[in-house]
Amino acid sequence: MEIEKMFEQYTNKMAQNYLYQRAVNRSAQKELKELEKFSKALEEKPKLENLRSYFGDNMYFRAAKDGKHILFAHIKSSLKDMRKAVVLHKNKQYQWLLAEAYEDFKDFIENSYAFAGHIDKNLWPLNDFGRISLTELKEKDFEWFRKRARIKRDVPQSIINRFRDIFPDISRLETENKLGINLRLAVALIESLRHIIVHKSGIVSDKQKFIEDVLKKSGLYNNGKYKDEHKVFIKSFFGARNYKNVVVLLEAGIKPEIPFYIHVNLFEVLSRYLMAYANIILECLQAHKKNEISYNAV
Repeated sequence: MEIEKMFEQYTNKMAQNYLYQRAVNRSAQKELKELEKFSKALEEKPKLENLRSYFGDNMYFRAAKDGKHILFAHIKSSLKDMRKAVVLHKNKQYQWLLAEAYEDFKDFIENSYAFAGHIDKNLWPLNDFGRISLTELKEKDFEWFRKRARIKRDVPQSIINRFRDIFPDISRLETENKLGINLRLAVALIESLRHIIVHKSGIVSDKQKFIEDVLKKSGLYNNGKYKDEHKVFIKSFFGARNYKNVVVLLEAGIKPEIPFYIHVNLFEVLSRYLMAYANIILECLQAHKKNEISYNAV
């Protein structure tokens, strides 16, 4: 399989994630509008005031012994509670979409590494081939390389490190790019956010430690010293006050002085960093393959 096809498959998956995110947003906005309409109806009809206090949700399960329904919870929710629930649920869905986006990125990294080894055996260190003779290696197809890439330890970080070693442009573009962001930091952050989302319900127990771990993984933690801008960048994907330890990927408003609703989508911001990084690898492999073909033709 060609590297261009791999990248196309990756971006197609990302396009689907974008569609899911936008569908989630439309659904949440619709629910919030319905709640707002109901709130106004209560204000206009005082006799419905008793409905303002709460809405009840009964929750049951069936007992295995006799099949009887057992009430395990009765939740009272005010309109304010219901609005908050819509927003929190929306954020939860955004979190999982980011986790999926990272998995898609990881798949592309593995596939691109398989492509690298398949077109040029010199791009892989010897231990990545396993116990195999040179004669046997010559007969291996792309799928064999893909399986070997998937069992490589500490992926995708180990693969990215290898790409940095063989393609100097990657290290340079991580910090010197038109995005104005440290892409090595961004990828490390997204990997860590994915872990928190999957294993900790999107909540960190110690945000300062989380920040320090991400900076260490990015090579930006110099004996306890780091740039404030990097810390601010990491913190920008968490909430405030009661949600300061919660990963928040909702739309963030910008330029409040302008009398229009302008926002940035934090899910898209992070997923675009992943695609930008994948595109760097694509271009490095394209250039290497072209040079290999030119060299062999001489």
